[in-house]
Amino acid sequence: MSDTVVDSSVVAKWILPEADSAQAQRLITEVALQGDRLIVLDLAFPEVANAIWKRHHRRLATLEETRQFLDDLLQCPVHVESGRRLLKASLEIAAEYDRAIYDALFVALSQDLGLRGVTADEPLYNATHTAFPNIVFLRDW
Repeated sequence: MSDTVVDSSVVAKWILPEADSAQAQRLITEVALQGDRLIVLDLAFPEVANAIWKRHHRRLATLEETRQFLDDLLQCPVHVESGRRLLKASLEIAAEYDRAIYDALFVALSQDLGLRGVTADEPLYNATHTAFPNIVFLRDW
């Protein structure tokens, strides 16, 4: 195994109880046991923090639970990469595959580092995996 890039959809499943959270936890365990790194974009933290806030806003979590989710996010064992240097490549990917820049940044980071990228975002996976075979769907991990 080697270092693995994960997108915000996977990070959210580490923190919030969602479908495929167990699979996301398995990914953390397997990568850590191999001594490899999990790599995320700096953007992942505000994206997942917003998902945490939405859970509270929808009254699916108390404020105390929301604070704990945020603490858990801040403790994630990840290496953080800046997305700034990938913006041009991301624009090309976003335009070609009709994806948001946020999603295209993840694909661009995986490509730039030459690493496998894991996403739980099925529309993103479906749109890009043929052209970017290093993008793996979390359920297939």
